[in-house]
Amino acid sequence: MFVQEILDHGFRSVSVIGMGKNTGKTFAFNQLVMDAERLGIGLAMTTIGLDGEERDSLFRHDKPKIMLRPGQIVANAKTLLVDSGIDYEILGTTGIMTPLGEVILARALSAGKTVLAGPSTRHELALVKEQLEQVGIDVFFVDGAIDRRSLSAPMVTDTTVLAVGAEASWDRALLLEKLRLQLRILRLPAWEHPLRFEVGMHLRNMEAEVKLALLSAQGLQDSITQEDFFDNPNSIAEKADGSTQAIFVRGMLTDDVLVKILTNSTEEVPPIIVVLDPTSVFLSKQGFHKLDSYQAVLNVLDAIHISAVTVNPFNSRYGHADPLRLLADVGQAVYPIPAFDMNLGIRYTPGKEGIDAIS
Repeated sequence: MFVQEILDHGFRSVSVIGMGKNTGKTFAFNQLVMDAERLGIGLAMTTIGLDGEERDSLFRHDKPKIMLRPGQIVANAKTLLVDSGIDYEILGTTGIMTPLGEVILARALSAGKTVLAGPSTRHELALVKEQLEQVGIDVFFVDGAIDRRSLSAPMVTDTTVLAVGAEASWDRALLLEKLRLQLRILRLPAWEHPLRFEVGMHLRNMEAEVKLALLSAQGLQDSITQEDFFDNPNSIAEKADGSTQAIFVRGMLTDDVLVKILTNSTEEVPPIIVVLDPTSVFLSKQGFHKLDSYQAVLNVLDAIHISAVTVNPFNSRYGHADPLRLLADVGQAVYPIPAFDMNLGIRYTPGKEGIDAIS
């Protein structure tokens, strides 16, 4: 069972995110919940924002709802709890408001399907997680939203599952290209520094007008404002010296920002660029090529762990791709990360057959 593998690695909170709409994210989420139920472990669940809607708002076909079973705990908007028709016991309130009411912690007393609406920010999700841990659970599942907010979930949970579907691209080569780019962003390594925690606190609380921070072995060396960075082509060279070890980028790292940094730096500055976390990275394939051409290294303060990738062969325009071919393609692209088709109950394994049943 896949959930058992997660628990065996010491993870106690799991988020599920998707490459886009209709990539099988909610289906994978429900399968994880069912897997946990078979193990007989206590679980809680929520979502970032609103998810589990009855019909897809773009293509209007049926979407899987979130299934709740007796004993399972949910953090959900009050209106949706009432409308679900599920019997429940209120365990606590969170003070987190949504358009559908306050997010309430409740234990299901009967089985049923529901729409989820949970905390909408990383900070709020962390607060919900903390409250649920006090209730006493074995594992916490978070259903990520269908936009960039979904990356907030992996920043709070111990590990994450990425749902990949043919909906992202019917073209096999393009789908794998998108997947590799997404994984490169999600799997950016943590910046190694002896004062990483202390320096990180300073970097997270920098003034809004700061765009870059120069970092040395002693910590924060100097800073560069937004105005100076964009208007002065020599802003980095004027402040960096031989002790500069890395450059922290506050806010978004785009292709344009990356080019300015790489062309502005001197040979004395090692090409190590640090951002807060993968949600800050907005680099294209060409941007990463530029990064590689300068032999630069991109690190994050807060890294994400990927436990697995799931595949969904459905495409709203063309129908279903060959599921075994898709699993093999994705499995090879992400290896050694495990890849699963949770609908067929198989996982990719390198070798002659290439697939194996989920135990």
